[in-house]
Amino acid sequence: MPNPKVSIIIPVYNVEKYISECLDSCINQTLQDIEIIIVDDCGSDKSIDIVKEYAKKDSRIKIIKNNQNKGLFLARCEGLKSATGKYIISLDSDDFLDLKACEIAYNATKDGYYDIVKFNAYNYDGNTAGIWGGVTLNNYSFESLEEYANYIYRQKDYPRWNLWSIIVKRDIYLKAVKIVGLKDRITMAEDALMSFVLWNLSNKFCHICDILYYYRQNENSTTRSKNDEIISRNSKDRVFVIKKIKELSKKHKFDRKITKVFIDNLKIHEYYDRLIYHQISKRVFKIYDKYFRFKRRLRVKFGI
Repeated sequence: MPNPKVSIIIPVYNVEKYISECLDSCINQTLQDIEIIIVDDCGSDKSIDIVKEYAKKDSRIKIIKNNQNKGLFLARCEGLKSATGKYIISLDSDDFLDLKACEIAYNATKDGYYDIVKFNAYNYDGNTAGIWGGVTLNNYSFESLEEYANYIYRQKDYPRWNLWSIIVKRDIYLKAVKIVGLKDRITMAEDALMSFVLWNLSNKFCHICDILYYYRQNENSTTRSKNDEIISRNSKDRVFVIKKIKELSKKHKFDRKITKVFIDNLKIHEYYDRLIYHQISKRVFKIYDKYFRFKRRLRVKFGI
């Protein structure tokens, strides 16, 4: 049988409350030529039992079991190894897709012409809801990495480096995983690191205005934690990712403008972590914040 057009990769860890909604959004896609890769990341609830019931009824669902809990990033990489689709969509197991997501996203690739297609996501979080990131992507296409880098460099907002709001060619993703070469678990800024490499390995990009992904802001997410230990770990992860991006950019001669945008945005987040963790004062943070905002205004207005 020919390879499916799209592989959906879903790491699963303690999401029994949400996994059915997630899987329903996959098996009912209007594009049926897909596979659904479930990565069992060794949770303690009944999530995988629910998945197994779905798999009995739908042969497109494949279950891979990690030998230990590896975290979201490494679990995705494990799923990628077993994927056979031409393109990859990453889906967090507490989120869900629009039922036309695979069809619309795959069609936007123009049958393999575009390496990466980015789409809008809808964020809902208790009393708040809206377009994820607050700014809607419009329909644009970019015919080279240089053209895309120039576009990103002049944007006011930080780059959307989330892996779950794109469809990307599997062969490029596999190459990116090899270049990143991570074996140890990180829980913060991992999407930024992988997206940085994916963008630099790609040459043709497309943005579409369709809302194809529904993102649930989990109260237990590490990004929202007020636990000092987790905040400290997040900060260390960001520092590691910044160093890794610098290292990879130099080694592989990646695009200078994309490198600068990623590092600047990661740095301001890292300084905010330090503020929360009481490693710097509010006064010092405000100085850093003003500095990076000034740099961004120069970049947006003058391209420097």
